[in-house]
Amino acid sequence: MRPDTRLQTMSRFVRNPLSAVLIAALLAGVCGNGWAQGQMRKSLGPEPGRLAPTLNDDDDETEDSESTESQAQASDKDTASGETSAESPADANDDRTVQPDVVTAQQQRYATLRDTWSRRLLPDALKSDIGTFTLRDSGVRAIALQAQNVEFYLDQNIGYYVKNLRALLEPRQAGEPVNFDDPEQFDIHILSGELLVRPKDLDALFNNYLLDYQPRSLSSVTNTTSKDTLTVEVGARLFEFIPPVGGLPTTLEGPITVTDDNKLVYAPASVKQFGMPVKSLLAGVGLDLQTLTPFSREGIKLEKDRLIMDPETLFPPPHVKIDNLESATLGEDGLTLKFSSDTSDGGFSDPPVATDSYIWLQAGDARFYSTLLVNANLQLMGNSDEPLRFNLYHYRAQSAEGTISAQMDGALIVRVPNDFKIDDEDVHQYSGLPPRSASAN
Repeated sequence: MRPDTRLQTMSRFVRNPLSAVLIAALLAGVCGNGWAQGQMRKSLGPEPGRLAPTLNDDDDETEDSESTESQAQASDKDTASGETSAESPADANDDRTVQPDVVTAQQQRYATLRDTWSRRLLPDALKSDIGTFTLRDSGVRAIALQAQNVEFYLDQNIGYYVKNLRALLEPRQAGEPVNFDDPEQFDIHILSGELLVRPKDLDALFNNYLLDYQPRSLSSVTNTTSKDTLTVEVGARLFEFIPPVGGLPTTLEGPITVTDDNKLVYAPASVKQFGMPVKSLLAGVGLDLQTLTPFSREGIKLEKDRLIMDPETLFPPPHVKIDNLESATLGEDGLTLKFSSDTSDGGFSDPPVATDSYIWLQAGDARFYSTLLVNANLQLMGNSDEPLRFNLYHYRAQSAEGTISAQMDGALIVRVPNDFKIDDEDVHQYSGLPPRSASAN
């Protein structure tokens, strides 16, 4: 067909409305199908098994290539300007990116908590002489201690049972923290409370501490208590050397009374040797117990027929300071000492964890190991249902087998076992103090 004939034929098709509609529909279907396939490939990626585009995909791949190049150029432009697109998948999954507003919020939160941590829990006894608070010094001269239902031990089973106690731990050198590695560096100033010294506590006190010297006039001591009576069984060596071994079996019975200057006096009403009464016999010949068995140590001495004990220095360090020893009561369970003070024992806060057996340190500064605890806020408790048995001289070994947790208000909760392996036999290994036997009388 000649060209002019083809043009005439096309002209007739175009002028025919029905033909024009058919041609337009056909072209729209072909073009639309190709465009839809291209968009689907962009969304879903290449079909499985297709490693390279086919000839029919030239237009689509060209469009994809131009789009990728455009995105790369935009990314390079952002990088050059120091800005990162928030839509970038790499940035969206990069946990190392810390936004400035997160840091600001964190610092604001810490500032609020620091105000809480520096809040001083001051009992009334410490409110009159506080100084400036710093990160290294709470400005409080002592630590307030509150304890309840605790077996408190010092060394070699020497100790007592704390029914309840409010006291101050006072460093002997003003301005220093209370150093728990040096029991001779601080005192326990008792404000109020009750302590129970059981018969086994008295046995350990005499046999492991008070009679820890040679030559001595008394051998092994066994104590028994009943209502208003302390019974002591001991081997007495006359004039410190007769007999040279063991001593004469001696039994003493009598009450304990309190003097106006806070001393305890044991005045046996009965003294027997080999089961025979000898007190009246000794008095008849002008002798007394002091003459026969002289005994004098720090915190205790025998004067004539009375054994005088000073509770402030009777036990190993830390020594106690007593404002008022109200009473000393003997019963089946032991010797109960009740204390009071003109210094107020009010203002103590409750411990952070509700329990019936604990030691609670408030305010002041304490040193444990090589750590300084400023503005003390620490509760010590057992990790079982049994009452806490705390051993001050071996607190390192005991705490090493326990756990420490912290609360948001800065309180430290220390849970320790009652039974633990003692691996620090030398109680003065950290403080550099000489053994107590070196200063024995």
